[in-house]
Amino acid sequence: MTTVEIRPAKDQDIQELALVHVHAWQWAYRGLISDVVLEGLNADQRAAGWNQMLHGQMLPRPLVAVASGDIVGFVHADTSRDYGADALTGEVTALYLVREHVGAGVGRQLWGAALNQLCNSGHTALTVWVLETNQRGRHFYERMGMTMDGTTKEQTMGGSVLTEVRYRSSLSAF
Repeated sequence: MTTVEIRPAKDQDIQELALVHVHAWQWAYRGLISDVVLEGLNADQRAAGWNQMLHGQMLPRPLVAVASGDIVGFVHADTSRDYGADALTGEVTALYLVREHVGAGVGRQLWGAALNQLCNSGHTALTVWVLETNQRGRHFYERMGMTMDGTTKEQTMGGSVLTEVRYRSSLSAF
């Protein structure tokens, strides 16, 4: 297992977060999302989004994994954004790693930190959305104890319709 420091994102992390975000999408979604979309991702645009979130006092702050001084992944969790979800349902809204740290336990450490954050804020249930075709992501969430609840949603990206499936669990299971 790779030794990493898990900490809240800081304002000075914005550019590095943007690069990790873009690179993670490009390797994780290759073959699942249009190459045109993936090659069109722009770290400066992502940085602008991160800047807006972090300077907008986004709470809770995303958590970053730092190894050898570099951000190698991040996770964000908050109250579920799903229509009809109650205030006690949390959601992991993002979990991304640079490719070189996949399989080294970093994702598991970020996941655990996100669950702690949700438990500490009073959430009792957890959801996460994942592309239906993202077998790596789905297997990860299943290994983490999540089960599909049968809910799906679609979005169009780069002219393609993408289907996401929702996983759910009680936080007491962790």
